[in-house]
Amino acid sequence: MILRNMFKQIFNKNPTDAISEEYARFMSLNNSVNLLSAADSRNYQNLFVRVCIDSLAENGAKLRPRVIRRTDGQQAPGNNKKLQQLLEYAPNEYMNAYEFLYKVITLWGNENNAFIYIKRDEQGNVAGLYPVNYSDCEFVEQAGMLFVRFDFMTGFRVVVPYEELVHLRRFFGPSDLFGESNEVTLSQQVGLLNTVNAGFAAAVNSARYLRGILKFNMNLKDDDLAASKQRFVDEYMTLNNSGGVAALDTRADYIELKQNVTMADNSQMKLIREDIMAYYHTNENILLSKYDENGWSAYYESVLEPLAIRLSLELTRKIFTQREQALGNQIVFEANRLQYASTQSKINLLKELMPMGLMSINEGREVFNMAPVEGGDKRIISLNYIDADKATEYQMLKNKGKGGEKKGAEG
Repeated sequence: MILRNMFKQIFNKNPTDAISEEYARFMSLNNSVNLLSAADSRNYQNLFVRVCIDSLAENGAKLRPRVIRRTDGQQAPGNNKKLQQLLEYAPNEYMNAYEFLYKVITLWGNENNAFIYIKRDEQGNVAGLYPVNYSDCEFVEQAGMLFVRFDFMTGFRVVVPYEELVHLRRFFGPSDLFGESNEVTLSQQVGLLNTVNAGFAAAVNSARYLRGILKFNMNLKDDDLAASKQRFVDEYMTLNNSGGVAALDTRADYIELKQNVTMADNSQMKLIREDIMAYYHTNENILLSKYDENGWSAYYESVLEPLAIRLSLELTRKIFTQREQALGNQIVFEANRLQYASTQSKINLLKELMPMGLMSINEGREVFNMAPVEGGDKRIISLNYIDADKATEYQMLKNKGKGGEKKGAEG
């Protein structure tokens, strides 16, 4: 009997509980069966694919969640401090916020679908957010409501209302409900890369062994011939023969057999890797952390910002009620792109923004990775700037004064 396990901790159910309710398969516009199996691990086992996904997850996990409230075009911190703390530090008891985002993005990049279960307490408040790492999932329905049925490798099964799931999708085109699996397109390129790597490994291994014909310059009995051959193999054609050299006297000659192993050249390898990098919208500079501020800005705008929008919209619409959304409650994800800017670019930016009151002292210090100071949340503004309404009022008073002086002179 299982007394405590992750399944019960997350879903508040025993894995041995039978699901007595009857669910019907949900038929979408173009799919009569909406069933998805988790991605084959062969893609993720490939080193280069894993590096691409890891780079995406490592950088995406830097996004900072914020609970805000927008009213009358103004943005302010949200009132739900507990939710802010949960998102910012520990979405659940098994992982911190960075690991949570890393896990979600890894599932999303490897499977093009990522589910997050929203666990609520008795008052309906969010008590935890859990990435769902399933073996199979299927959309089902009951009484006009949409559910997702998850099967796990342990044999456990759970059915969750779709409104309690954050669902992130990639290549969301052919299917009505799921992002298209990587098996459709990525597997071909990964297969080519695995074939090339296997050929390279075979060539390296074959080079470590002697290959040839041992010719004895005398007549030997079959048993003696076999024994002499085996002794030669044991002494010279094993890993112990690290030098790759054999020593013979005039009784025998060794004729080496040359092996010509055909391998892919660098251009072919580069083409395959570029296809995989394009699939994940990345490049070599990002993977090797050799990017400058322009490279990072382009990567942020093309990859991380769309991911942040996905997370923001889906978490907002699934966590907050329609009334709470109408009141301006949102969850947004931000990234400090300035940390990758050059020192001169940072200086120029502060020179332009701080005199206009667009940044506080501590925000300026953060750009240079400096600790905040007491009283640094104040904004400073140059006296060279003035409110537009005040400027108009000043100009009208000035013109009025000029008109009065002219009239007095004529009288």
